[in-house]
Order: sequence, then C-alpha cells, then structure tokens
Amino acid sequence: MTMLDQTEVEVWQDLFTSIIEDADSNILLLDDEFRIVTINPGFYWTFLETYGVELKKGSYILTSMNEVNPTLTKQWKDRFQTALSGSPVKVEDEFEIEGKQYYWELHYKSDTFLDGRQFVSVFSRDVSVRKAYQKKILGNEANLRSILNTIENSIWLVSSDFELIDFNKEFFKLYKLAFGVKLIRGRNIFDFVPDHMPELRQVWHARYSAGLKGRPGKYIETYAIGNSLRMFELKIYPIVEDGRVTGVTIYCRDITQQREAEDLLKAQNEELTKINSELDQFVYSASHDLRAPLMSVKGLVNMIKIDPDKEKLDHYLQLIESSICKLDHFITDIVHHSRNSRMEVMPSKINFKKLVRESIDSLKYMEDADSVESIININDEVPFYSDHSRLLIIFNNIVSNAVRYQDKAKQSFLKIEIENQLEKAVIKFIDNGLGIAEEFQENIFKMFFRAHHESKGSGLGLYIVKGTIEKLNGSITVQSKLGEGTEFIIEIPNSFPVPSLN
Repeated sequence: MTMLDQTEVEVWQDLFTSIIEDADSNILLLDDEFRIVTINPGFYWTFLETYGVELKKGSYILTSMNEVNPTLTKQWKDRFQTALSGSPVKVEDEFEIEGKQYYWELHYKSDTFLDGRQFVSVFSRDVSVRKAYQKKILGNEANLRSILNTIENSIWLVSSDFELIDFNKEFFKLYKLAFGVKLIRGRNIFDFVPDHMPELRQVWHARYSAGLKGRPGKYIETYAIGNSLRMFELKIYPIVEDGRVTGVTIYCRDITQQREAEDLLKAQNEELTKINSELDQFVYSASHDLRAPLMSVKGLVNMIKIDPDKEKLDHYLQLIESSICKLDHFITDIVHHSRNSRMEVMPSKINFKKLVRESIDSLKYMEDADSVESIININDEVPFYSDHSRLLIIFNNIVSNAVRYQDKAKQSFLKIEIENQLEKAVIKFIDNGLGIAEEFQENIFKMFFRAHHESKGSGLGLYIVKGTIEKLNGSITVQSKLGEGTEFIIEIPNSFPVPSLN
C-alpha cells in the first residue's frame, strides 16, 4: 500500500469533517492527547447547553470539562483510555437541563487517521424519549402484574414454544401445593410436570396445542390441593398478534364451593320433589282414613237412634269404641311422623330393659296383646346413647304389628334380641305371625302401604319406623316368609355425647 501525500490527506480529512458536521448524531473526534480534532454542531450545542462551556477545535476537552464537573471528567478520561486500548465503550449518561432529565447514549471507539495517527470517536444521541417510553412500559407492566396478583383466580401464559411466559401469585401458590414444584418464568411449562404423571403431560400438551391452533377450550377438572380435593374450571384462550397465534392464556377458577352448592341444591330439590309427592299421597290417604272411622261412628249413632232394641246398645258402643281407637291410632301415627321430621335428635343413655318394658306395657290393652308371648334377650354391657323417644316409637310400631298380625292358629311369640356394641346396637324383632309375601316386602316401608287386605293399621307404621331409624343414621332390613313369620333387623349407631370443654 502506497503512502498518501500531504495534499491527499488534507482532502480526505476535509471530506471526513464535512460528513461529520452533516451527521444527525452528535460526533466528537479526539486525538490520543484528548485534544479536539473535530466536533460537529450537535455535540457543540449539547455541551454548551449542558455545562455552559464552549468547545473548540484544538482545545483539550478534559481541561474544559474539569472546570464544571470534575467527576464527569474522570469518567470520560477512563472511557477514552479504555477505547484507546482497543476496547469500545458504550454507556448511558443522565443530564439535567433546566430541571428536566435527559438521557444520552454514548459510544467510544478508537481508530486511526489516514496519516496513521490514533484518535477516539465519540458518538452520542438523545435517548430521553426512548427512556420515557421504557419507563412507561415498565410502569404499565407493574400495574398489570399488580392487577393479575390481586385476582383470586389463577392465570398463566404459555408461548408457542410452550415457554412459561408469566403467571400470577395464585397460580404459583396452587401449583406448588398440588405438585410441590416452584414455577420459573422462561422455562418450558412441561419441565414442571412431575415425572410420575405422564398422563397429565399428554392431556395438557393436547390442550395447549389446540389453543395454539386458534381453538379456545373449556375444561372441568379435580386436583388434590394440600389435603383436599378441589374442582376447577379451566379456560384456554389463544393470544393473537398480527393475525398469528403467538401463545395461549389460561384462566383457572376454583368452583368447588359452587359445585357443592349446586349438588346441595339438586339434592334439596330431589328431596322437595319426594316430600311433595309424599304430601300429595298423605293428604289423599289421610283424608280417606280419617273420614272412614268418623263415618262409621256416625252410622252407629244413627243405628242407636232408630233401633228399638236397646239390648244391642252395648254392641253398638263397642263398635264405636273400636272406630275411635282406630282414629286415635291413626292420629298418633301422624303426630309421630310430624315430630320425627321436625325435632332434632336428643341423645341420652338408653336402658333397653326399661325401654322394652315401657313399650310392652303401653300396648298391653291392645286387642289380643295378651296372646303373644314376649321373649326378651338383652346384652347391654356397653353403654349406649340415642334418642329415647324415637326408639320408643320404633319399638311400639313393631311390637304392635306383631300383635296385630299374629297367627291365631298357633301359639304366638315375639322375640326381642338386643346387643350393645361399641359402635352400634343391633336390635332384632322375630315373630311367628302371618308373615309377608315376598312380592310385598320391598314396599312395606312406603307410606300407606298395606301388605294384607285385612290390615288393621294406618299404613304409616313401618313408614314411620324407617324414617325414624334414618333420622338416627341407622338401617333396617326385613326377612319374612308368608305363613311362618317375620324378622326385622335394626342397627342404630351409638351416639356418644361430645365431652364439654369445661
């Protein structure tokens, strides 16, 4: 390469100076002694407005700067020396002019003139507008994150490469409780799926993929969060930018309480429908069964009035008494049914021996009660607690049925066997009465059902028994054979009293 003569060097330098002066950026050239070789108008006016110092070609910049800002002078000297050593420097400086903040981006780079001399070029530009936008963006991002973190539901964003872009605190908390994993932004979302759950990975891969193809999705799932199962509604929405799907947003809402409320409402509606149906049946049958004894009494009273034979009076009175007893029994059953539905369970310590005797004594005046032998076997070594009045209703109804449906062709008996256990009491009523046909056994606990055409009861007895047992959280089963007898097996849980805190 041939050396340029002095004239050519001057031409190239003039051309170079012209380019610098016309450039949009602020440009400064310094030689290796920090003397100004070239300065364009942009740099000249910026420095003059900032520090009130007029820079001139041939002057030493560090000397000029040191008069107004020694700290900045040292910074520039260090940057020049770094650039002269062959390492470019890029920095941002902040200046204040008339109370307003300005930001400048500066580039320091070493090079050589055509004559071989080393110099440092300084390019600067005002980036205040850019910095203002950056602050605004950061502020908006902070506001958005604050909003996301105040939302009670879980939100997370996944890119088209399945990268976890962002998430809120609720999702972070629930995910850690569910899988014991801490989420990290920027990682692949599937890195956080436990290895022992490949099915979960496949399911969510399919969901994310569908969303990235532009198809929103809605799913209902149950997850174990801590020590409880919770149900969630999940919605996946595609993120569309310039007509292209770049990711998905997932919105997750805990609907456990909502579903529990819906299930409760459904159960209550079903129960209400059942109650309404039973009420319709009850009103119809009750009106008939209440009216029948009254009409019988009315007819008998008319017979007494018109029948001249007064010797039949006792017979008529006996029939009236029978109708009144039937009416009284029916009303008693209605009262028991009503009380069982309305009153809370009141547990107390039960003495089964006294309870059985109380029940049998209350029915001793019942017709043909003395022809049924009572065989009682009670094992009550374990204390038992339950509702005394409800147990008495159960015993009275089953004992009265044993009397009412005894087989008079043979010696009738009723065995009552009771065994107290720690968790429950098992009560058996075994008789050798008429028995129940197999085709009727599944219906005997229904309201107003009568298994015998000549039934003497209200049709409410066993219905009340079953309802009362259910109120005590117990169960009842029946085994019967027509012409041989019936066995009822009842299990009632032992309702131990809760100890007082005092």
